[in-house]
Amino acid sequence: MSPLAVGDTAPDFELPIRGPERFHLADALQKGPVVLLTYVLDFSPG
Repeated sequence: MSPLAVGDTAPDFELPIRGPERFHLADALQKGPVVLLTYVLDFSPG
């Protein structure tokens, strides 16, 4: 899979939130635009 560029459509995915809850991109997009942000943790080697 190639990296996404600005303006590309992200593939659908889901992530755990807390307990049994999960975040689904498709569900969030039904409510409006979504901004995806990645953050390298402080003090990590990346």
